[in-house]
Amino acid sequence: MRVGRERQREELRDWVRGGARGSGGHLIVEGEPGSGRTALVREALAEAAALGSRVRYGAADAFTAELPLRAALDCLHPEGPGRAAVVALLREAREAAQPGGALLAAMDLLVRGVEEWCAPRRPLLLVLDDLHWADPASLLLWQRLARAVDRLPLLLAATRRPLPRRPEVEQLCAELGAAPRGRTLRLEPLTGAESAELLRGMLGAAPGPRLREAAGQAGGNPRLLRDLTTQWSRFIEITGVAGDDGGSDAAEAAVVAVVAELTLPEQELPEPPASLPRGIGYLSRPAYTTLRHAALLGPAFTPRELALVQARPAREVLAELEEPLLAGLLEDTGERLRFRQPALRRALYAELPRAARAALHQDAARALAEAGHDPERTAEQLLAGGALDRWAVHWLADSAQSLIAAAPGAAAELLERAVVQADCGDRDALEGSLADAALMLRRPESVELLTALHGRATDPGHRAALAFKLVSALMVQGDMARSLAVTEDALAEQVPSSTLRLRLEACRVLALADLHCPAQARTLAVPVVAEAARLGDPLCGAEAHHAMAFALFHLGRGRESLRHVAEGIACARRSPEANDMRLLLLANQAEAHLRFDEPETVAAALQEARELALSTRSTGRLVVTEARLAEFHYRLGDWDAALTGVARAQGLPVSDGWLPVVVHGLRALVLGHRDEREAAQAELALLPPDAFAVPAARRYSGHVLLARALLAERAGRPADAVRELLPALADSPDEAGAYERPWVLSEIVRVALDSGDTATARAAAAACGRAAAALPEYPGPALALLRCRGLFAQDPQLLAQALERAERGGWPLVLGHAWEDLAVARAWHGDLAAARAALTRAVAAYEDLGARWDTARADARLRSLGVRRGSRSARRRPASGWEALTPAELKVAQLVAQGRSNPEIAGALFLSTRTVQTHVSHILAKLQVRSRAAVAAQAAARRSAPEPVRGPGAEPVRGPGP
Repeated sequence: MRVGRERQREELRDWVRGGARGSGGHLIVEGEPGSGRTALVREALAEAAALGSRVRYGAADAFTAELPLRAALDCLHPEGPGRAAVVALLREAREAAQPGGALLAAMDLLVRGVEEWCAPRRPLLLVLDDLHWADPASLLLWQRLARAVDRLPLLLAATRRPLPRRPEVEQLCAELGAAPRGRTLRLEPLTGAESAELLRGMLGAAPGPRLREAAGQAGGNPRLLRDLTTQWSRFIEITGVAGDDGGSDAAEAAVVAVVAELTLPEQELPEPPASLPRGIGYLSRPAYTTLRHAALLGPAFTPRELALVQARPAREVLAELEEPLLAGLLEDTGERLRFRQPALRRALYAELPRAARAALHQDAARALAEAGHDPERTAEQLLAGGALDRWAVHWLADSAQSLIAAAPGAAAELLERAVVQADCGDRDALEGSLADAALMLRRPESVELLTALHGRATDPGHRAALAFKLVSALMVQGDMARSLAVTEDALAEQVPSSTLRLRLEACRVLALADLHCPAQARTLAVPVVAEAARLGDPLCGAEAHHAMAFALFHLGRGRESLRHVAEGIACARRSPEANDMRLLLLANQAEAHLRFDEPETVAAALQEARELALSTRSTGRLVVTEARLAEFHYRLGDWDAALTGVARAQGLPVSDGWLPVVVHGLRALVLGHRDEREAAQAELALLPPDAFAVPAARRYSGHVLLARALLAERAGRPADAVRELLPALADSPDEAGAYERPWVLSEIVRVALDSGDTATARAAAAACGRAAAALPEYPGPALALLRCRGLFAQDPQLLAQALERAERGGWPLVLGHAWEDLAVARAWHGDLAAARAALTRAVAAYEDLGARWDTARADARLRSLGVRRGSRSARRRPASGWEALTPAELKVAQLVAQGRSNPEIAGALFLSTRTVQTHVSHILAKLQVRSRAAVAAQAAARRSAPEPVRGPGAEPVRGPGP
């Protein structure tokens, strides 16, 4: 199976068809080894033969490059009397004192033979593979034949790779490419999507995320990807079955995708084939050796780093890197050179003996450190170099804090080694640094380390500082009771620093609020905020406002809490020392505005947070930001971006207890909505048994509960679906603050009613009422309560009100559910036409999302009530006008109407500029206008138009407003 070459294959077909009609021409196919050059020209040979053309094929090779006309002769006369006549002339040339005459005669004989083949106007296709190895005489003959394509029905096709570079080959290719009847086809590396398609063809199943990621080892080289896949075959498992499982009616239109996935993480796969480096044997020996040394420096490196490690002038190293760059083995990323095929780097690295590798890594670490390079690069070499020597331990002690800021994971691993090897005098300092690294990585061992260090400390200032770190570590692990106890003990002792004392008091407020004493926490926060203002310290101000905001949030005073969050961010922006607190406040600001259905503010906060976390290398805060971004994209309906976000969060070296719940829960929920059941079940199976042991994890349990219930309902087990959602019914303090709880309660009402469990539905509606009463400021609980009551009574009027609220919120999946609920209620009341219209709107929302299961469920629920949409292939969305816009296009249109530029819209919605441009093009076409100003004018006209009068349950008119 060939993928990623569709354009080149079609261009080649057209060229061959033109030749079959008598049009001559010449073609060069360029590409690296394994790119498919030979397969492409063989396809052309078959096409030409099928069209009645005469075809000839030959291939040059490195062993015959010095034999005159050997390549051309193998192409034109692989055997027979024609070959014998030319060989006789070549033998005469070899034996003659002046061989030129006989050699020219041999060329003339070959040219006449080609002209005779073309004489009856029968088209001829000649293919010379591996032109880069062809002997000079064959190149000259090829040039002569190329000059005859204007008058003969002759097609010449040759293939070449970037190396070796011979002047005569370069000159010939340049001349042929520039000629009127010449063209060049370049076979670029496969993209990620094309690699996935190649895997699908090889395995008969769509590759899963882990296999798609591992496919990047091939760097887009088709042959290498096939070789690696063959090597990994025993670690690839194919799951899923196509077709209906015979379950509920909703399953009629559903198909479970067959998925091929690795059973091992990528880092545990076997080393690439040892024969792989032999495929780059065309490199000169110096270039090969330099490339192998570069492999020691990791996937990417700078020429200066390589020069330092080899102790050679940079100009010599650059000269030897020219060949790998020309061959496409390395690519220039701007700041570094990068191995394009990671598998090749690993194979080159494995060629070096293990002992030699360790010594070279240690030498490289010292060279980089002494040259003043980033400590992260030195640490990478020490990690790969085995046991630390005395120099490495001393370097680590001196560089620990800067290394922790840049690469906390590497710092922690090196510090663990150093603590074991260090003398008693150095151990405390190294353990303190290890505790800092563990705290930044949010690892549980930070608590144990800091507890021991705090117990040994005697200086009051040092004890207070360690107490603050210990409280932070305990809060990260969710142990608020112990953090409060440590805080109280620390405040009872002498705290020499007034700023540190205030920060400990802010910690006490946070702990009390989280331990369900928000009123007491707020009372204590008032003097903390006042004292912070008096001190004028930015960090203290940020922490004081954060504490007050947290207490107010737990009191249900969301808007007031947000004001303190904003003040805290303003304080934090005044000092780089407060960057960590600024990141925390930005994440809280984004979450709060998400609860208020204010996506633009959410986007701005998350964009600022992500940029700051990346620039300051704050791994712990970056994982929170990535998780918030993923949730935001899920709500916006950009599910691919949501999956990318959780993958980024999962890839960060942190140990937050809530992270697996967010990652696997959100991923399983998206896959479940897409009706990829096997993959969704696999995600849920990855959750550890104690996934909800941490209170923070329980607050994010909604996605896991919804995913489990979705899969049970999809399997035709609604009673089990209800049971999966029952944890949300608990009115415990932890559950009361659970993310998305009111919406989960509304899902309990829907599924319970469908399964005939009226008692559970009534209990869920009552619980939702209590949740909405406790959170009166937020629109989400009020919408969920309307939905609960509308579903329980099957009241179209209540559900129409819920729909209006869903439209104001603008979250696509919620909007689809609201339309579906309204369709069912209308059908119950016998209004089948209105039910069909609502169903059509629900399915339109689901199809925009790719929510195949939701489409199937909605169709099944309405079909049981006598409502069908008709042909499923026909979309009901109008072709033009505001009604024709998808939810994503509508959001972009709203921002266009506000005068935003494409980059501004991309930043606000976390899209690429190209995606925004595509949306804008579709908007202009659907609205039948030619400018952004016209979009703004139409939007203003619709906002000023009178609201149409609606009856109960009537469909609201969709417009450009927020």
